[in-house]
Amino acid sequence: MRLRPLHDWVVIERDTAKTEEQGFFIPSSPSNKGKVLAVGPLVKEVEPGDRIRFNPYAGLVVIGQRSATFIHEADIVGILTV
Repeated sequence: MRLRPLHDWVVIERDTAKTEEQGFFIPSSPSNKGKVLAVGPLVKEVEPGDRIRFNPYAGLVVIGQRSATFIHEADIVGILTV
């Protein structure tokens, strides 16, 4: 299924939670990193394939064949670069 978001929505795939350096796993805190899968026509700063950081409690999670999160472009904090 192809997904085309509208307006300023960005569809992301969150990074899976990993064990922290101290050996603790806290499932109640969502990941704040992910990969952009699709962008709406009003999105100006990111494009599909970008790795981003965003507000971890923002967005709408949609579960299908694979889980995706819809967030507004304003919830993105920055683009991760190498």
